[in-house]
Amino acid sequence: MDPQARQEIQAAIQAIDDALTGLVSFGTTLRPTLRNEIFQICGHHFERARQAKERLSSLLQDSPPPDHA
Repeated sequence: MDPQARQEIQAAIQAIDDALTGLVSFGTTLRPTLRNEIFQICGHHFERARQAKERLSSLLQDSPPPDHA
């Protein structure tokens, strides 16, 4: 994998992680009943984002950095 693609994948992983962290942090400021409702509605989307992050991470693990190839 070329260095630019690796860098873009790392940026995407970080963006997903930051977004999920931000959403969960925001959720903790809400009343528990509202938070639970929102998380139930959005749970599928959170899970899809988590899975996407894992798939991107596996791309990096499956492809060694250029200097180690």
